Parts: sequence; C-alpha cells; structure tokens
Amino acid sequence: MSLQPNFFQQYQHADIDELADVIGELLQNPITIEDADHKLIAYSSHGESTDQARWSTIMGRRVPEKVLTRLWKDGVFQALLTQDDPVHVPAKDEIGLGKRVAIAIRRGADVLGYIWAQEVNRPISADDDEILKQAARAAVARLMQRQGKRKAEEQRRKEFLWELLLGNHNSETAIRQKADSLQMQLPASYLICIVEAPGARLDQYLYPLLMRDKLSWVVDGSQIILLIGLMESKKDSSDVLLRKVEHFLADSLEKLETHVSEGQVTAGYGVGYKTYTDIVKSYREALHAVKVKKLFPRETEGIHGYHELGIYRYLLQVKQWEEEQGYRNERIEKLRQYDRDNQTAMLETLETFLDAAGKVNVTAQRLHVHINTLSYRLRRIEEIMRVDLENMNQRAALYLELKMAKLNSEQ
Repeated sequence: MSLQPNFFQQYQHADIDELADVIGELLQNPITIEDADHKLIAYSSHGESTDQARWSTIMGRRVPEKVLTRLWKDGVFQALLTQDDPVHVPAKDEIGLGKRVAIAIRRGADVLGYIWAQEVNRPISADDDEILKQAARAAVARLMQRQGKRKAEEQRRKEFLWELLLGNHNSETAIRQKADSLQMQLPASYLICIVEAPGARLDQYLYPLLMRDKLSWVVDGSQIILLIGLMESKKDSSDVLLRKVEHFLADSLEKLETHVSEGQVTAGYGVGYKTYTDIVKSYREALHAVKVKKLFPRETEGIHGYHELGIYRYLLQVKQWEEEQGYRNERIEKLRQYDRDNQTAMLETLETFLDAAGKVNVTAQRLHVHINTLSYRLRRIEEIMRVDLENMNQRAALYLELKMAKLNSEQ
C-alpha cells in the first residue's frame, strides 16, 4: 500500500469520531479509541464483524475488567507503554477478544490513550502499522484537551489523598461525600504502602503496575505513597489485602532494582483499615516501617509490614523514652570498653547470639568459630557484664538495649 507521508493532514479539523471512521476505512477493520484510563472515546462503524470484547466496551463505555486484567497479565500494556510501534495481539477467545493490533497515543513520555484495530476483515500488514503510527500522531491534538481535563481531575484527587494522609478530615461521611464528588471510588478496606528509592522517578518506573492494580498514589520526593485496597469487603479481606500488597511489592521492587544504581530501595506498609479517618494511622505506620528498615536493613530483610517488625516496632519510642529519662546501660558500655582494651569482639558475639535466639550452633556458624570458643566467650560475657544469659528477662532486655545502641551509632 502506498501511503502519503502526511495522509491525516487533510483531516486536521475532523473530530475524534470522524478520525476513528477514517482509520477504520483505511484498515478496513473496526476501530476503537480509548483514553489512558481505558474509557471509550470513539469507535468506527463495524457492521457484523465485532467480537464480544468490543461490544462490551461500546455498551459499557469502558474496556471490560477481565479483558484489562488478561492484557496486563500477558504483557500487552507493558509493551504499549514502553514502545512507539503497534503491538500485535493474538486472539484470546476465552475472554471474547479477537485478534487485534494496538498503538499508544503519546505526547512525549505521557500516554494519552490507545487505538485498537480489530483484525477481522483482513490481515493488518506492515504498511497498516504505518497508518496506525500516523493515526496515533493525528489523535494527539484531539486527546490533549481531554487529557488536560483529566489531569486537572487527577490533581484534585491527589490533593484529596494528601488531605486524608495528613489527617485533615475527621468525618467519615464528609470524606465519602468528597470522594463521590471527585468520582473517586474508595476501597472497602485498605492500607498505605510507601516505596522509597533515591534518584528514581517512581511513578514513571512503576506506572504499568500502578495501572494494573488501579492504585491511587502521590509522590513525595524519593517516596511514592500508595493507597492499596480491596473494593469488596470479604470475610478474609485482611489476608487478601496483605497478599495483594506483597504481590505488588514483589513486582515493583524487582523492577526498581534494575533502575536504581545508588542507594537502597526500601518499602514498608501500615496496618489495614476500613474507615478513612484512620488512614493517617496507616500512613504513619508505613513511614515508621520504612524508617526502621533503613536503620536495620539486615535485621528486617524480607519484612515490609508494620505488623511484622516485632521488637523493631518499639525501638524508636523506647529510645526516646530512655533519652528523656537520661538512662544509660553501663553493662553494654563495660563490654564495649573490654573490646577496645583487649581487641576482642565480645559485643558482636553477644548480638549474634541474641539474634540467633540463643542457638549456639547457629551462632558459631555465623561467627565462624568453634562451639567451644563460643562457649568460652559467652561465659566471659556473663562475667564482664554480670548477667545471666539463661534468664529470659535479662536476655530480652539486653537484646533491646543492643539494638538501641546500634540505632544511636547508625543515626
């Protein structure tokens, strides 16, 4: 097919519906045009050659959820978001989706929408791919005004989310009324999750995952703050919500580690709630989890939830209380001084022993020493500090105080 370089120039005054018809006539196949949220904007005439997915999109004015989920799962949207060329999609009969070719309508790095050509009347060739490329460029101006309105609405939703995170609303009824006015559907149960990565445009890197899971988010410096929830309230909603956030983090952290070259990638999330006057609690818990993980990366490796932090959840508060009381653990100072005077590693031995829950075999392996050597060190530690390491009360107190001492040095 011979194609004029500026074929769509003659249709510069055509509206989006006319543009869809022109594309359909050129490709001799049905066309749909969606915005970035997969809401239907325009579609060409189709005759008798429309599949179930297209019919459902036209009738519901939005791509069906099961179709979106499958396309995300198969990597179709990931390809559309990262490349300029059309993406050829094989038929997926189990969800009523026939063979298709799609292209993103983009302005710079921003995706404004998508053009979908159902490949039903005839095959779509390489020349047709060029038609779709020019069509996507021609559609930009039509979608810009719509995108401006959408971005303004999105900004108002982000401002509202910040208001919730900062605790500016104390009425559940007023919160839900404002959410309705912004056409923002609040999940039935939710939690706040924070991902932090220095020097990274987190919303850009994670955009496919944010869209896949339909998350609301705001960016604060090197942090992206996410509202992750379940739309339906179920009996086991707490477990389902935790599985959802862990699945998101598994995908997002793996993706970020390939992009972030300096500094650590950290993530933490708060407890789940059902009322939105409690959202500030989940946000503070997520912040706390991130802070603790940055201070104790080795001890909290693999842990993201505030509820999983165990004793580390209390360290910052206990440290503040001890500072207010002016308390100082002289026994730990005595052991530290012994190490300095004798060039030993008794403090490290004690911390490793307590980290291993008092298991001597595990401690010896971690320290790369013989069990007899470890036994001697532990007896000597008890003598220097005048403690009984078999006493659970003393052992727990030492463990807490060692971590607070480490907290002082790392801060």
